[in-house]
Amino acid sequence: MQKLKNETKISAIFMGTRSGDLPKHVVLNECQMTDQDWPQFMRISPLLKWSYSQIWSFIRDNHVLYCSLYDRGYTSVGSTRNTTPNPLLKFIARNGETYYMPAFMLTNEDKERNGRT
Repeated sequence: MQKLKNETKISAIFMGTRSGDLPKHVVLNECQMTDQDWPQFMRISPLLKWSYSQIWSFIRDNHVLYCSLYDRGYTSVGSTRNTTPNPLLKFIARNGETYYMPAFMLTNEDKERNGRT
């Protein structure tokens, strides 16, 4: 980051953080400087107050490309050691096979991280 700061005229960075991604004690504003122990950039977080369903509506309405894991029932992607499809999206087909609905089908936004251990 420091190299980027030193070698470019970049002064602001867009973040994809939502308030629900943060620990409860962390408070961010839509525009604020990075922490003191980081190179100084303005952090711009336009999605900070967006909900899970608002994110998915935007993605689908605007045909935004996204990771294909979300089409296989993953609603929150971490590492390969702590991420599985969300069990709330699981269904058994008539042939007895187990499948998962895509992430945008999740109706309870509070359960977005149910596939994380």
